[in-house]
Amino acid sequence: MNKEFVTYEQALALKELGFDVTPWFGNQASLYDVKGEHTMYTNYGVMYSGLSDGYISAPLKQQVFRWFREKYDSQCDIWQYEDDLSFAFSIKIKFNRIDGYIDFKTYEEAENACIDKLIEIAKQQKDG
Repeated sequence: MNKEFVTYEQALALKELGFDVTPWFGNQASLYDVKGEHTMYTNYGVMYSGLSDGYISAPLKQQVFRWFREKYDSQCDIWQYEDDLSFAFSIKIKFNRIDGYIDFKTYEEAENACIDKLIEIAKQQKDG
Protein backbone atom coordinates (compact mmCIF):
# COMPACT_ATOMS: atom_id res chain seq x y z
CA MET A 1 0.00 0.00 0.00
CA ASN A 2 2.97 2.37 0.45
CA LYS A 3 3.07 3.03 -3.29
CA GLU A 4 -0.24 4.87 -2.86
CA PHE A 5 1.44 7.62 -0.82
CA VAL A 6 3.83 10.33 -2.01
CA THR A 7 7.49 9.94 -1.11
CA TYR A 8 8.99 11.65 1.92
CA GLU A 9 10.84 14.14 -0.31
CA GLN A 10 7.62 14.96 -2.14
CA ALA A 11 5.80 15.41 1.18
CA LEU A 12 8.44 17.89 2.35
CA ALA A 13 8.23 19.87 -0.91
CA LEU A 14 4.44 19.87 -0.80
CA LYS A 15 4.49 21.18 2.76
CA GLU A 16 6.68 24.08 1.60
CA LEU A 17 4.11 24.83 -1.12
CA GLY A 18 1.31 25.01 1.44
CA PHE A 19 -0.21 21.54 1.06
CA ASP A 20 -1.90 20.84 4.39
CA VAL A 21 -4.10 17.77 3.90
CA THR A 22 -3.45 14.88 6.29
CA PRO A 23 -5.20 11.66 5.35
CA TRP A 24 -7.10 10.06 8.20
CA PHE A 25 -8.16 6.43 8.17
CA GLY A 26 -10.45 6.13 11.16
CA ASN A 27 -8.32 7.24 14.11
CA GLN A 28 -5.00 6.83 12.26
CA ALA A 29 -3.21 9.58 10.36
CA SER A 30 -0.85 8.84 7.48
CA LEU A 31 2.40 10.60 8.38
CA TYR A 32 6.15 10.56 7.85
CA ASP A 33 8.23 10.59 11.01
CA VAL A 34 11.45 12.54 11.59
CA LYS A 35 13.48 9.76 9.89
CA GLY A 36 11.33 9.87 6.75
CA GLU A 37 9.59 6.58 7.51
CA HIS A 38 5.90 6.22 6.72
CA THR A 39 3.72 5.49 9.73
CA MET A 40 0.05 5.28 10.53
CA TYR A 41 0.12 7.49 13.62
CA THR A 42 -2.52 6.72 16.25
CA ASN A 43 -1.72 9.21 19.00
CA TYR A 44 -4.91 11.21 19.51
CA GLY A 45 -2.87 14.19 20.65
CA VAL A 46 -1.89 14.88 17.05
CA MET A 47 -5.55 15.37 16.19
CA TYR A 48 -5.96 18.20 18.67
CA SER A 49 -2.57 19.88 18.66
CA GLY A 50 -1.71 19.69 14.97
CA LEU A 51 1.31 17.93 13.55
CA SER A 52 4.35 18.25 15.76
CA ASP A 53 7.60 16.57 16.72
CA GLY A 54 8.77 16.53 13.12
CA TYR A 55 5.84 14.54 11.72
CA ILE A 56 4.53 15.66 8.35
CA SER A 57 1.56 14.62 6.28
CA ALA A 58 1.98 11.58 4.01
CA PRO A 59 -0.86 12.17 1.56
CA LEU A 60 -2.19 9.79 -1.03
CA LYS A 61 -1.09 10.56 -4.58
CA GLN A 62 -4.71 11.04 -5.59
CA GLN A 63 -5.04 13.79 -2.94
CA VAL A 64 -1.98 15.53 -4.36
CA PHE A 65 -3.25 15.34 -7.93
CA ARG A 66 -6.61 16.77 -6.76
CA TRP A 67 -4.82 19.59 -4.89
CA PHE A 68 -2.81 20.54 -7.98
CA ARG A 69 -5.97 20.35 -10.09
CA GLU A 70 -7.82 22.70 -7.75
CA LYS A 71 -4.96 25.09 -6.90
CA TYR A 72 -3.10 25.25 -10.24
CA ASP A 73 -5.81 24.19 -12.71
CA SER A 74 -3.65 21.28 -13.83
CA GLN A 75 -4.49 18.06 -15.63
CA CYS A 76 -2.18 15.06 -15.62
CA ASP A 77 -2.34 12.10 -17.94
CA ILE A 78 -0.35 8.92 -17.45
CA TRP A 79 -0.51 6.24 -20.09
CA GLN A 80 1.10 3.04 -21.24
CA TYR A 81 2.62 2.83 -24.70
CA GLU A 82 1.38 0.28 -27.18
CA ASP A 83 4.52 -1.79 -26.72
CA ASP A 84 3.41 -2.41 -23.10
CA LEU A 85 6.99 -1.78 -21.98
CA SER A 86 6.95 1.84 -20.94
CA PHE A 87 4.79 4.59 -19.49
CA ALA A 88 4.64 8.35 -20.01
CA PHE A 89 2.93 11.41 -18.62
CA SER A 90 1.89 14.84 -19.77
CA ILE A 91 0.76 17.84 -17.80
CA LYS A 92 -1.60 20.58 -18.85
CA ILE A 93 -1.76 23.71 -16.69
CA LYS A 94 -4.48 26.03 -17.81
CA PHE A 95 -3.79 26.15 -21.56
CA ASN A 96 -0.10 25.19 -21.53
CA ARG A 97 0.76 21.57 -22.25
CA ILE A 98 4.00 20.01 -21.06
CA ASP A 99 4.87 16.82 -22.92
CA GLY A 100 7.83 14.58 -23.53
CA TYR A 101 8.23 12.71 -20.27
CA ILE A 102 8.44 9.15 -21.48
CA ASP A 103 9.98 5.75 -20.96
CA PHE A 104 9.21 5.01 -17.35
CA LYS A 105 9.29 1.33 -16.51
CA THR A 106 6.23 1.32 -14.22
CA TYR A 107 3.05 3.31 -13.83
CA GLU A 108 4.11 4.31 -10.31
CA GLU A 109 7.45 5.64 -11.61
CA ALA A 110 5.61 7.82 -14.14
CA GLU A 111 3.16 8.92 -11.45
CA ASN A 112 5.99 9.99 -9.11
CA ALA A 113 7.81 11.79 -11.92
CA CYS A 114 4.60 13.63 -12.76
CA ILE A 115 4.21 14.77 -9.13
CA ASP A 116 7.87 15.86 -9.08
CA LYS A 117 7.30 17.93 -12.22
CA LEU A 118 4.14 19.50 -10.76
CA ILE A 119 6.10 20.44 -7.63
CA GLU A 120 8.85 21.96 -9.77
CA ILE A 121 6.34 24.03 -11.76
CA ALA A 122 4.57 25.18 -8.58
CA LYS A 123 7.90 26.26 -7.02
CA GLN A 124 8.72 28.25 -10.15
CA GLN A 125 5.35 29.98 -10.03
CA LYS A 126 5.78 30.70 -6.31
CA ASP A 127 9.30 32.12 -6.79
CA GLY A 128 8.59 33.94 -10.03
